[in-house]
Amino acid sequence: MASMNKILKILENPIRRQIIESLSQEPNYALQLSKTLGLGQQAIVNHLEIMEKSEIVSSGYTKSPKGPKRKIFRLAKSFSIILDVAPHLFKQNIVFFGDYHSEDLDSDLSSAFVEKHREIMSYETAEDKIKPISEVLAEIDKKLDFIENERILLLSIRNSLMREASKIIQKIDNLNARRVFHQVLDQDDRNIKHISEVLNLREERVKELIRQLRDEFNSEYF
Repeated sequence: MASMNKILKILENPIRRQIIESLSQEPNYALQLSKTLGLGQQAIVNHLEIMEKSEIVSSGYTKSPKGPKRKIFRLAKSFSIILDVAPHLFKQNIVFFGDYHSEDLDSDLSSAFVEKHREIMSYETAEDKIKPISEVLAEIDKKLDFIENERILLLSIRNSLMREASKIIQKIDNLNARRVFHQVLDQDDRNIKHISEVLNLREERVKELIRQLRDEFNSEYF
């Protein structure tokens, strides 16, 4: 999860988030970013250097009509961060993605957008492209909102079930047994080696605790 930690460290600063938002629209120079954001140029440069070291942005030089080459910055990564936190839920995930290629994806959910994407890319002029691009972007945003609402509903149901499961787990006297139960149930994890590493318990101890849970609940679930 090093990449997640590194990126969250960058995103915790509101100025860096403003810079990233601006660069998401187009590459830019430190001077122009300072004017756009109303901040000192040196402060912007310092933030850009930190983000470049973390590989969130990259830089290069372009010709200037009035003098030496200028350093221009652009976003270097495309990613989505998901962090779910609740009394009975903690999940974190980061997904990196790049330019779309039609062969990358084949699903009923996105097939219509795949076809629309192909059609738009076949158009030769900007005049032909701009309207359908705006229409498809609006459709995609609407679909993403729908998916997010469905996701929130599923998270709510999941959290309710975990709250009920927690009542069962809390009746177990042994703390490590409760930790193993949580790992098995919450993460759907039955790999002894992995449970041992995550919980910092010896593998033999994990096996023993799982046998105890199996006997206590008279279940082969474990």
